This record gives sequence, C-alpha cells and structure tokens, in this order.
Amino acid sequence: MKKKKIIIGIDFGTTCCLVSTVINNKIIVLDIFNKKKFFPTIVHFKKNNTIIGWKAQKFLRKDVKNTITSIKRFIGVSYSELKKKKINVPYKISTNENKELVFHTNIGKITVSGIIQKIFTYIKNKIEKNFQTSICGAIITVPAYFNNIQKKTIRKSAKLINLKLLRLLNEPTAAAIAYGLEKQRKGFICVYDIGGGTFDVSILKISEGIFEVLATNGDCHLGGDDFDRLLASFLYSKIKNKPKITDILFKKLLVIAEKVKIQLSKKSSVTVELLHSKINCSVLEFNVLIDPYIKKTLNILKQALQDASVKKSNIKDIILVGGSTYIPLIRKKIHNFFKKKTLQLLNPVEVVAHGAGLQANFLYHKKNKNIQSILLLDIVSISIGIELLGGIMEKMIVKGSKIPTEVVKIFTTFKDNQTGFCINIFQGESKYVKNCKLLKKFKIKKLPPKKAGEIKIVIAFRIDADNLLSVTTQEQTSKIRHRIQMDTIYHNKNINKKK
Repeated sequence: MKKKKIIIGIDFGTTCCLVSTVINNKIIVLDIFNKKKFFPTIVHFKKNNTIIGWKAQKFLRKDVKNTITSIKRFIGVSYSELKKKKINVPYKISTNENKELVFHTNIGKITVSGIIQKIFTYIKNKIEKNFQTSICGAIITVPAYFNNIQKKTIRKSAKLINLKLLRLLNEPTAAAIAYGLEKQRKGFICVYDIGGGTFDVSILKISEGIFEVLATNGDCHLGGDDFDRLLASFLYSKIKNKPKITDILFKKLLVIAEKVKIQLSKKSSVTVELLHSKINCSVLEFNVLIDPYIKKTLNILKQALQDASVKKSNIKDIILVGGSTYIPLIRKKIHNFFKKKTLQLLNPVEVVAHGAGLQANFLYHKKNKNIQSILLLDIVSISIGIELLGGIMEKMIVKGSKIPTEVVKIFTTFKDNQTGFCINIFQGESKYVKNCKLLKKFKIKKLPPKKAGEIKIVIAFRIDADNLLSVTTQEQTSKIRHRIQMDTIYHNKNINKKK
C-alpha cells in the first residue's frame, strides 16, 4: 500500500508553534502536541536530554537558566545589540568566533540556530511518528519584516535537520492566503499581525487566487512579550517590602504577568498573590501600560497604507492575526482607525498555520489541476544597499520592489593605483549605515593599479522568491567574478572566485 505523502505548514511563533496539513482536501491544524493544536516555544535543557513544548513549560520557575523561551527574538541579534538594549534575560549568554549568540546550558554551549534545530527536530519527529512516513515538504512562516540574516538562520536550521523546506512565507501573507482560499475574500486586505514577539502589517490585493503584496511594514521586537515585561514591572512596583529584583525573579514575574494579561482580555480586573502580597491590576491600568506600543503599531500601519498608495476607506477586510489581538484595546483601536469591524472568520492564532499549509500543499502538488492555484506576488520588505564614503547608504534594492528582482550598478575606484575594494552590505531604510543592519563585509583584492575611476566594478544584487539575497561582483577588465556567500553571520572573507 502506497504511503500518504505529508506536506506541512509550520507557524514558528515566538511563544507557540502550530503545524498544519491538508487531509482529504481540507486544511487542518494538527492536535498531536499533548492532544493540543499548538505547543509553547520553550526548550528545557537537562544534562542528559532536551525537553520541548508543554513538558518544558513546568521548568519555567524551577530551572530558569536552562529553560529558553522566545528564542525567535534572539535570531539575528548580535551580542553588542543585546547588551545595548539592556533586556533582562536570566540566561548566561556569550558570543563565539562567528559572532553568534551562544547560550550556556546544562548540555553545554548552544547557538540560536542550534536551539531552533531542536524545535524543528521535535516537530519533524512528532509528525513522522504520527503519520508513519517522512515529511515530503514544508513551508515555514517568518515575520514579513525579518531581515536577510534572520531568514537565512531559519533556512539553515531546517536544512541541518534534513527538513525539506519548500519556501519561507511571510506570516501576514499566509493569513491572507487562508482567508483568500478558505473564505473566498477579494479586494484590498489589511493584515494586522501581532504575536508574542513581532509585529507585522501587510496591505494586499486579492483576486481569483492572485495574492499581490502591495506594502509591508513592521517591528521585529514588538509583541506580547513586551506587554508581559511592562506588566511584570508594574506588578513588582505594587509589592510591599519587595526584595531586590533579579533576572530569575523577573522571569517568574513574567510567567505571572502573562497569565494576568490573558485574564484581562475577559475580566475588568485581576488579583494575584505575589511574594505574600495580594496585587490587583485593572484593565485600565494595563491599557495605560501598553497604549504607547499600540500607537506605534498604528503609525506603522499608516506608513504601510501610504507605501501601498491605498486609502484606509478602500480596505475591504481587516484580518487580525496573533494571540495579542485578543486584547480588547487593540481591537478597539483598529476598529476606531478603520471605522469598520475586523474579519473574525478564522481563529487569529491558527490562521497563519492555515495559510502555510495551503501554500505548502499547492507548491508540492502544483502540477495537479484539482488543487486551487495560488499566484503569490511578493515584495522586498527592507531595502538593501552598500556603504559609500561618509557612511552613506546607497540603496541597491529598494523596499517595495517586486520579487524576484535583480539590480546591477557600476562602481569605480576613488584614488590612483587603488588595488583593493571594500564592500559592506547593509539592510535598512536610513540614509546612514550606522542606523542599518550590517549583513556582510568583504574585500576585492589584486585589482590592476590604474588611475582613479578607470577600474569598473559591476555589482549585481539578486533577491529570489524566498526574499533571500545573493550578490556577485565583476571587475570589467580582468573579468574576475566573485560570488559572495550571504551567511547567517558576516565574515570578512568567504568569497568564491570565478573566472
């Protein structure tokens, strides 16, 4: 008997993960994680084994330093950035020779990518054990505003555990696909996606299976985790005769704060016992704490509408995505902004997984005429360029460009007898590279000594359907061509020469 092929969509969330697949032409979110449709994105490291998901959750208070949560927020973050933000983390973190963050745990040192691999392996093993067959293909969703390094880290993690990745899919786009295919929605759509750790907004146009992304914007460090931190600090401030705050104590406060936050979505006030003190928190107090963050999301939303050249009155449907959209204040602010009700036909927590599974099924079976076709027209979410003299950012591929895309420009030497050329690649919207994310540094050497301006360097930037970057350079006289490997970290070397 021929085994059924399993193709999955993975919603890799900051606080929880979901997996979907198409069975009998119907998309379902799998309830195989302790008989639930999702599992917490928590990894606990014991000396002899690793525990993930629901079973790891109970160690949040018992063994904070070896229980990693919200690993998604650490993707693409350097050690210096972590120190600069002064975020309370109860983990011992350092950096390795490749400038990757390294967590010190019971099993030893492990990188961010290594932890993600543990999570993906857990998913892979659960699925294959449940269906008694190998996964034939998977789509993993990522925030629309993830940069090249962050997306590369996800791809690398999947590849290293032999998970057959079909494509990375932006989370808001996945939600739009779910509504477009399952609920037959058409017209201009706004996807407002705020989860545990990230915020994205996308403006799309949907028509007959065509999903055209018009604009996207976001903040990779804005989400429910930030609300938990604010609430934890607020609850701590109300404790009488409070002890000195420590990373471990703050982590315990975060666990309590998350529970209070969830209850405040249904109640007007919540009372909890903290360190022998009864603390009350009202919805009004919580709203005051998070209001600046909600205003920030609305400003990001306004920019996305402006970039898309779409008036808010022309938006037909507003799709809310992510657990944080259950917060009444968020729903109220969105309703007041658009002057219309949000679309709530699908569960905000499950909708991204739905879209990922549908897109994965289409990509794997795209020659099958019985499966509804999906044409996805995506765009570049963050501009990419190189550094010029004076720290100026020369944008090569501009935010909003349709993908796949390629841009070629010619640069020259700026002084006589210059035999080398240093190129620094950045991602961001600022005029100055100091405010952008460094993706790669590399040098072109052994150029023939000539007068300034006579040497011509042709640089080509390409972005593929996964929104991933590749760069090639060629010196016109010698015809020596370089292909720059864009890794999850930057190096000064690692250039492949071709003649």
